[in-house]
Amino acid sequence: MNYYNFGAAYIFKKKECNVRGKLKEYYKIIDYVFGCLHDFDFGPAFVCLSKNFGTLLYPTGNKTIYGGFKNFTELEKENNNDFDLDAFSRKYASLVGTYWTLVKHTGRFHKISDPKILECIEETGKKYDEVALNNDKDISKMYASIKETIISQDEQIMAILTTLFKNQKVINSSLDPDMIKKLKENLIVYGPTGTGKTEILTQIAKIYNVPIVIEDSTSLSETGFVGREIQDMLKDLYMESDKNIELAQKGILVLDEFDKLAEKKQNSQDHVSRNGVQRSLLKLLDGTTYYFDNIKFNTSNLSIVALGAFSGISEDENYHKLTAPDFVNYGIMRELMGRFSKLVAMHSLTKEDIKHILVNSNYSPINTYHALFKNMNIKFTYDDEFIEYIAERAIKLKSGARSLKTIFDDVISGAMFRIFAGDYSAIHLTNPKYEDGKAYVLTKK
Repeated sequence: MNYYNFGAAYIFKKKECNVRGKLKEYYKIIDYVFGCLHDFDFGPAFVCLSKNFGTLLYPTGNKTIYGGFKNFTELEKENNNDFDLDAFSRKYASLVGTYWTLVKHTGRFHKISDPKILECIEETGKKYDEVALNNDKDISKMYASIKETIISQDEQIMAILTTLFKNQKVINSSLDPDMIKKLKENLIVYGPTGTGKTEILTQIAKIYNVPIVIEDSTSLSETGFVGREIQDMLKDLYMESDKNIELAQKGILVLDEFDKLAEKKQNSQDHVSRNGVQRSLLKLLDGTTYYFDNIKFNTSNLSIVALGAFSGISEDENYHKLTAPDFVNYGIMRELMGRFSKLVAMHSLTKEDIKHILVNSNYSPINTYHALFKNMNIKFTYDDEFIEYIAERAIKLKSGARSLKTIFDDVISGAMFRIFAGDYSAIHLTNPKYEDGKAYVLTKK
């Protein structure tokens, strides 16, 4: 079998992306086309192969017999299965979906391999699928990814993901609306400040393949009062879904600071505002139609997640024993609590948990500063006494992991000017009692 006059080409799609504050052009390979002349049993023919359009055969010989196109299967059968067109296509198919830059002064393309740039490009081009999370492998990957950032909340992450996963399965199924309503769950995630409630949903928002927005409940007001209304939150979800109303209606609405809507007896002057907002949320959770900007938005298929610290709801800070009546006593309307079928209690962080977060979380100040110093070619080290010191300060503040960045910035601020001045090549962090009140030791160049 003879091949000759071989030629190939890629099809690129240009896109713009904001990378590190600059708008740049990138090119994605979306298809390939190659062709060659081949000596078949019937004579020479030109073969053209494309990823999206398949195989086309242009006979150059007896057109009365081969007066049209032949597909790949027919070619193999007629040539004793020795027409190995796959061997040609594998090399080119492997590059479909990759990103490249164009060097204008040479006219040549260079493949992008930097994972951070690729992540920026993919995030800029993010689109939402009609059906998200098609198999268990997807949810397992999400779980593992979130655990790298949120420490000591494994069961809580799993419970939240499972609920959202099930909801997406249900609303994308062929079940009738009444059955969907019975199966779909709305959930409340509650627990002490700094345990990762909002961060879990923030991480899910980054990797979950459905529209999701996180809204501040304290900004809401009932109709007729100054503030945001339910329609404003739904509009945000609509915009997040690239103005695709079908996708927006299957999205996830997160109500942060939900506990701040609780009506307290001692705050009777707020009765109309707070209880009014709670009443307005009843319709949202029941599933009804809202209108804004000539858009009709039905909330029947929304997954709604409420987040709150509910400070003081438990005398012994054991949040795991709470039930719906506890939230009603706290000030959440009984009717509203009835719309939430799932309660997820966050784990109260111990000093050991804080230490674990400092060392292992992707977003801990230890690891973020390590990345900064590495970029500056500054050697960065710390000892166990320093981790113990930071954890003890965080526990005293009773703000969980939320205070870690503030504490860390405070203890290291004295060293930053000297490092930026360029006089030092290394920094070591330790308990300040060993270094005259300083939590760092600098090494001159």
